[in-house]
Amino acid sequence: MAIEIDLSKLLDQYKEDVQQNVDEAQQKAAKAAVDELTSTSPRDTQSGKKYYRGWTTRKKGKGLVVYNKNKPQLTSLLENGHATRNGKRTRAIPHIASAEKTASNTFEAALRKGLS
Repeated sequence: MAIEIDLSKLLDQYKEDVQQNVDEAQQKAAKAAVDELTSTSPRDTQSGKKYYRGWTTRKKGKGLVVYNKNKPQLTSLLENGHATRNGKRTRAIPHIASAEKTASNTFEAALRKGLS
């Protein structure tokens, strides 16, 4: 009986440690994504400085969401390109996909480092 109680306490402590490491890894990955998006986002006179400065995070459930608070409608249009009024297409400026990959790699590295 004493062994079961000790094992239960050990598992609870390990669960708390893992959750803390996951939370820290999420924070690091979100910060890395915001930093990369801020530096690689287009700085155009039409979209102004508001687009690249608008990248931030918010908590959603147990996770974090990286989004653009100033010009959220531009993210898909700039990433994928879009049709214009005169029937032509604008060029795509991929900047979100690379930040997503960076965030994923940062999360994995931070999680591995925290759990080892």
